[in-house]
Amino acid sequence: MPNMTSYDRGDVILAILPFSDLTGIKQRLAVVVSASHPSVDLLLLPLTSQLEHIQPGEFVLADWEAAGLLFPSAVKRGLFTLDKTRINRRFGHLSAADLQRLDAALRFRLRL
Repeated sequence: MPNMTSYDRGDVILAILPFSDLTGIKQRLAVVVSASHPSVDLLLLPLTSQLEHIQPGEFVLADWEAAGLLFPSAVKRGLFTLDKTRINRRFGHLSAADLQRLDAALRFRLRL
C-alpha cells in the first residue's frame, strides 16, 4: 500500500536514496525541501554526520537535537526527487533558524 503520510517542508526523514553515481542505494537521513502538496514525490536534501568536508552551500544544523537527530549533522548538496513510499520514518523537524539557513543554502546553490 502506498505511503499516504503527508510530509512538510523541514521534516527530517529516513529514506532510501541513490548514490550520486547511481551505482546503488542506501538508507540515509534527509530533509524535505518541497512544500506540502498532494503529489507522491518529494524534493529532499541529504544529511550527513561527516562534518569534516563541508562545501559552499552546505551547513551544519544548529538545532540538530531538536530535529530528532542523535549526532551533529549537516545539510549536504544533492537534491533528490523521491516517492513517499521510499520514506521509512520521520524523525523531527528543522527549527525556524535552520529552515532560514536551508533557504539561504538553496538560493546559493541555485543562484536565486
